[in-house]
Amino acid sequence: MSRVVLIYPQPNRITFDTAHSINLGLAYMAACLERRGHSVAMHDCNLESFELLLEKLRDAELVGFYVITAAVKASVALAERIKNDINSECKIIFGGPHPTSRPDELADWPCVDFVAVGEGEELLCDLIENLDNAPVRDRLQGLAYRRNDGTIGHNGKARFPEDLDALPFPAYHLIPHQRIGPTRPTWVNARKLVCGSMMTSRGCPYRCTFCTSAADQPFGKKFRVMSPERVVDEIEWLMRDYGVNFVEFQDDVFNLITSRAEDICRLILKRKLNIRWSIPNGISRVENITEDFLRLCQKSGCVDAWFAAESGSERIRNEVIQKQNTIEQVRRAIEASNRLGIQTGAFFMFGSADETLEEMQQTIDFAKSLPLDRAQFTITTPFPGTSLWDRIDREGQWLVQDYDQFGPYENVVYYEIGRLRKENVLKMYKKAFRSFYLRPSYLLRKAALRRETYTNLPMLMRQAVQFMT
Repeated sequence: MSRVVLIYPQPNRITFDTAHSINLGLAYMAACLERRGHSVAMHDCNLESFELLLEKLRDAELVGFYVITAAVKASVALAERIKNDINSECKIIFGGPHPTSRPDELADWPCVDFVAVGEGEELLCDLIENLDNAPVRDRLQGLAYRRNDGTIGHNGKARFPEDLDALPFPAYHLIPHQRIGPTRPTWVNARKLVCGSMMTSRGCPYRCTFCTSAADQPFGKKFRVMSPERVVDEIEWLMRDYGVNFVEFQDDVFNLITSRAEDICRLILKRKLNIRWSIPNGISRVENITEDFLRLCQKSGCVDAWFAAESGSERIRNEVIQKQNTIEQVRRAIEASNRLGIQTGAFFMFGSADETLEEMQQTIDFAKSLPLDRAQFTITTPFPGTSLWDRIDREGQWLVQDYDQFGPYENVVYYEIGRLRKENVLKMYKKAFRSFYLRPSYLLRKAALRRETYTNLPMLMRQAVQFMT
């Protein structure tokens, strides 16, 4: 019998970027629960059937949901179904980025018994051990809950693990890990890869206005790291026990402490690990990048790096999104990566607050001027808890507030503010994909002459339809 079932819900609408990699938050919580002697099951609704979930739920005492904004409505609907039709006796707790920023909103649903605010490893273990002991349970740090009189009780933010080295390895044995692919699979023949994911650090000290990490959720501002030895131990474990030959570092700021990132590379080399790895979510601190650092990364197995370029407008970077690095630093980092032959991608945003048509054109021109293998253009998505969301509430006009649509790859403009207009964002977003990818020089050099273009052709065609039409 599984006393605890942990669920990663499938959003009702968005499909891009939700099912590629393991949900590490749930996997670490499951491992901590098991270490404390509890029986636990995980279920990724993006990868596994509802029939299989039914088997896991019938005798569960506590059911935990990891909830992103785009999955709020789907999560509530599933929780109601569990309570009404499957297991009326279980308790349900919501956690993750959205509940951390909006605990009252979710605790107000009758099907939700508790909300976890912050990191959940310690809180979830304490909760299952005191589920029927209300005097202790209702004082657990990080717990929001509905009192008997209908009001919402709050116990602040959960204590986070100070020592990440003390965490057990994530519970890969509880997920269909064979079905995990690379987060950004279009650059290589993914059929040859056995993928693993790692998050070697938590927290971010920066304050980008669009970012949930900068908004103190869910990992808090304090930057904490695993030691290089712990990181490489986990890589060895993934290789030995699960046959992993490709690792993705999902950190927000993997290279914030350059010497630590270099030590990870040196340990991989020292232990002679035959591993390839990538940084798919973007190297955000481009100012810390040197060619020597990237050369060491490449020597230790780095084959793919993405960079958080964001905007080609200095005004947008400095005054609006508060990126705290420069266009020239982005350019130097990307040029160094390209010189070394690392597959190089970059992220760009359209629709920042008060952005003009001319500033969006600057971003397109910037992207085309860089020696990139791939560019991912997105529409700025305001998430609850960010300073961007608060600014829109104060100064702007919401165009879309349906959580089902909240994803940066959904071709949706969510707001207008200042000089920003919906029609301009959509126009320049589509123009960016066409003008970057349909250049004859790009099609020949980066597409036609590469084998992965043909092995990934169906996927590339689907993405072309999604982003260019």
